Amino acid sequence: MRTFFWGLFLISSGLFLILKHYFNWNVPAFRIIIGLFLLSLGLSLLFGGGTGYQDKNTIIFNEGRISVDINEKDYSVIFGSATFDFREIPIADLNRKMEVSTIFGSAEILLPKDASVEIEANSVFSSTQFPDGSSLTFGDRTFLSDPQGKKEADIKLEVNTVFGSTVISH
Repeated sequence: MRTFFWGLFLISSGLFLILKHYFNWNVPAFRIIIGLFLLSLGLSLLFGGGTGYQDKNTIIFNEGRISVDINEKDYSVIFGSATFDFREIPIADLNRKMEVSTIFGSAEILLPKDASVEIEANSVFSSTQFPDGSSLTFGDRTFLSDPQGKKEADIKLEVNTVFGSTVISH
């Protein structure tokens, strides 16, 4: 990823400096090199050599799928797209509070079919869609998804969405 950016920047800067000294150009070298830096960064992002990042609980400038781990409690997607899969965790291990934040991106949260989930959603200029099809665009809302009629949540999920989209489904 980053080799494309640095390769393009170093080759174009070196070529410029050679031409400047060979032809004795009277141009500001520092300004030209800053311009080449920005041009190289833009081309790198445009053609897929971007600066995306993904680890076990965060996606930035990238897209991907994250399998949720019971030892982690905070998950984030920033300027990207992610699918958070809660279906692989046994229901007995779900009894904890977890947080999923989406900022300038989109997220899909997949919940186990049999799990009761209490969802505390906060939305700012965004769309948060709940398992029953209802949605929230601005403000906060607490939603209980109780397919088994337990009247108690197996998992408490805090969903924060800012300038993005989050879809929660069973």
